[in-house]
Amino acid sequence: MNPQEISNEILTEIERDKIVQFCADTVALNAVKKYVLAVLYKQGVVEKGQTHNARVNFALNLSWGATTPGGMPRTDEELGQNLRAMTYAIQLIESGFKEMEEMRKPEVVEAETVNEAE
Repeated sequence: MNPQEISNEILTEIERDKIVQFCADTVALNAVKKYVLAVLYKQGVVEKGQTHNARVNFALNLSWGATTPGGMPRTDEELGQNLRAMTYAIQLIESGFKEMEEMRKPEVVEAETVNEAE
């Protein structure tokens, strides 16, 4: 299903027009994309002047509980499945942004007027 078909199926005309306008503003689009994806990418990343907490990182948080007493035990297979699911979720979000960028407002084709006097 292409982005136009998806937008026609789930969005009103006003909603579709707003997304097209939003995507035309590349600064706003990239800022929102950066913010949404940074929540996933930057979890647990050490930053200058900040106290580091490794448990904020999605992958480390999963394995942390598996390695500490009283934590949630997980097998290596379960850890891998969860990490793969997170990777797939990021890919889906990126794909959604790409499809939004490909959306276009449908062109209105005006009917040809026939001059009856001819």
